[in-house]
This record gives sequence, C-alpha cells and structure tokens, in this order.
Amino acid sequence: MRRTCACRFRARHNTLPAHGATPRSPTRSRRYRLGAEQRPAPANSSCHHGVVSVALISAVDPYPTDAGKKVVLAGFVDYLADRHGADNVHYIKVGTARRENFPVQLHEVPGPRRVDVLRNVAARVATGRASLQEAFLGSRQTMEAITQILEDIKPGLRIYDTVRMAQYASDDIAANSICYLDDLFSERYDRMLKAAARYPDVELSPLGNFAEHVPKRLQPLATDRVSQSALLRLERRLVLRSEDRAARRFGRCLLLNSGETAQLQRRTGVAPGRIQCVPPLLNIVASSGRTYRGTKEFIFLGLLSLPHNEDGLESFLRTAWPLVLARMPDAHLTVIGRDASPRLLALTTELAGSVTVAGYVPDLDDALNGAAALINPLRFGSGIKLKVFEALRRSLPVISTTVGAEGIDSGPGTGILIADDAAATADLLCSLTSVERNAEVSDEAREHFASTYSRDAVFAVYDRAFTL
Repeated sequence: MRRTCACRFRARHNTLPAHGATPRSPTRSRRYRLGAEQRPAPANSSCHHGVVSVALISAVDPYPTDAGKKVVLAGFVDYLADRHGADNVHYIKVGTARRENFPVQLHEVPGPRRVDVLRNVAARVATGRASLQEAFLGSRQTMEAITQILEDIKPGLRIYDTVRMAQYASDDIAANSICYLDDLFSERYDRMLKAAARYPDVELSPLGNFAEHVPKRLQPLATDRVSQSALLRLERRLVLRSEDRAARRFGRCLLLNSGETAQLQRRTGVAPGRIQCVPPLLNIVASSGRTYRGTKEFIFLGLLSLPHNEDGLESFLRTAWPLVLARMPDAHLTVIGRDASPRLLALTTELAGSVTVAGYVPDLDDALNGAAALINPLRFGSGIKLKVFEALRRSLPVISTTVGAEGIDSGPGTGILIADDAAATADLLCSLTSVERNAEVSDEAREHFASTYSRDAVFAVYDRAFTL
C-alpha cells in the first residue's frame, strides 16, 4: 500500500495511488489488517511540515481534459498537488473514473441509483427543496461513502464541485469549506430560454455533458421543445436558490466569470471576499511567439454536444462563412471537438470541402499554431470560454462575439477582436490573413495571456482563493 504522510488510512473504498505508484487492486471494498508497527499515525488535518491535506469532491473525472469543465478541475488538481504534495490531495469521485494513473489520491464512491433519482425528483424537486441537477446526483449511500472517506483522511481543506456536490456538506462543514460554482447555472438557463425565443431555429440541449447522470427514461423530456422550456424555467428558479444558498453557507465560493461573481455578490449580500473570481489554470506553457505564413486556415474549438457551441458554429457556417468564401475561395475551417450531431455533419458536407470536422484532437499545438485565427461565434451561453485561453496562450488571434468573450478583457490590444454580425466577422477573418496584421494581433494575444493567465499569475490568484 502506498505510504502517505500521516494521512494513510484504512481503505473501505476503491483508491488509486498517486501518479507513478503501483496501482492497487480496483476491488471496491477492501480492508487492510495492520499490525501495531504498521498502523497509520492518528489522522489530522495536516502532514509533516504543516502541509494541509485537501479533499476535492466532484462527479466529474477531469481526465482527459477534453471539455472546459475538466480543464478547470484538472487545473485545481495541478495547483493543489504542487502546493500540498500529490499524496495529500484526495479526489473523491462520485461514480467511476477512467484513469489508473491519476495524479493524486483517487477515491471512487457509488453514485445514486435510479430509484434514488426518481425519489429525489418526487420528494425534493417537486417541493422546491433541490434543483434537478442536485436530485440527479443525490443519495444517502453516496453521502455515507463521502462522509466515511472524509472522516478517514480528515482534510484541512474541502472543496465541493458546484451545487451538485455542495448538498453533501452540512452547514458547519460548509462554513469552513470552498464551493466551486463554475458558472451561474441560473444565468446559463436564462440565456438559453432567451436564445430559444430570439432564435426559433436554435436546437437546445439542456443536458449537454450532464446527460450521463440523468436516467434514460427522463431524458426525452429535455428534447421535446415544450417540456424543454418548462424544465429550463423550473431549473432556472430552483438552481438560483441553490446558488444563493451555497454563497451564504460556504466560507468561500469561486466562479470563473467576474460579471457573475459580482452578480452573485449583489444577490446574496455576503461579506466581501467570500465570493471570488478565479481564472482557469491551463496545463500548457505560453508560447514565445508564432510564425504565421499567410495560410487561410481558421479553427473552431469546442465540445459540440454543448448547445451554445453547436448553435454558434451552425449559425456561423450559414451566415459568415459564405461571405468569407466569396472573398477567399480557398479558405478552410477545421472544427475540433467531439460529439458533432448528424445535422451539423450534414451541413459541413454541403460546404464543398471548405470545412473539416476533426473530432477530438489531443495535441492542439500543430492545429492552432499554423492557423490565422480561432473563431468563437457564440450567440448565447454564460461564463468564460476556455477555448479563448487555448488560443491566447499560443498567441493565436481570436474573433469572437460579445457573448463568446464574456468575462474576458477583449477589444483592441487584447488579441481578441469582437464582431456580432456576419459581415463584420467576415471582414475581421479576411483581415487576419495579412501577415503583418496577424503578427500585430498575435503579439497582443501573447502579452494578454502572460500577464493574466500564465501559471505564475494563476497560482498567485489561487493562493488567495484557496486559503480560508
């Protein structure tokens, strides 16, 4: 069994060792019989040299980092392991994880059963006591398993991933813990409803990558237009209550978007500093520069099962892209992202080879370094878009709508150019095929990333945010 610093414990649950260690048996229930000389030291909140042990509770496996949510969580893990040591960071995952060589201590706990979910919907959602996403991830057996692990390791810091996991923290525990709220889901659902009203052709998919937690018999409710809108209105109201409740209960809440941080502060009136905005930590080194040679290659990057990504790309292909092709017939767009729908694939097929859907690309460097720009043509959505940072760190210019750049400094001097209609978007894309103009915006993107989103800059913010 892997030795940890005063935080070794009896395994009543499946654990995987830190990166580089020999994997333990994946048996879910296993006890170790220890002799007196082998018994672990009394558990406490810290290890040698005052290093605090940390527990991060989530229903998301952050690896591979193929979606924005995963990138943020992987960044938290990276930071915490750097500051506290991998042996002292415990990732409690609801459900199974896919990686054996997890970089920190991994603990898997059983997720809710279907009967638990249906009971929650009837007893908690119907009475307004919980949002749907809390109901889909809440169960007594999950709570008991999480509680047992936390009692064993006695972490000095606990981090709960969104309101979905915040339900597992009692009031006294929450007061000394952190809740990472991601985006304000209430704001996300509000914008989806407004987008559906403004753009009747928009195909909403409220579940997105949360669908794996929803019983199959309930999933059709999210695809029918009438029930879809009703569910969004219900969830907007319920999750707003949960967000406000988390802000008042937890010692600190973290968001990615400065505007939403201020909004939640106004809504709840909690003391200054208890709600903070944090940037994502990208596990990539800022480039020293790029050499653009005038190719008419553009990139779209994003998980295509997310409704704002699919809708934004489809709208761009129908409106702005034909204008670009009229001026530059040899222009090409590469779409990087998983889960393209048959409808989107059919549309790209109609565009006579000017668009390639590449799917998931593990190494983005080659694809992005030779392109003229990244496009981010979102018509709705909330929170910051991590694809923008992927471009900035590579000194790649970004053409975005106002919505797509929300929460990020944009405009002249930032490397992010804003266009909210098809003609303006086409003009900017064509202008960036000038080697001189591209180099100018590329330099601005590099400076923007280095000053705000580099590893040193983000670590400085995290040092404050993760200290209660």
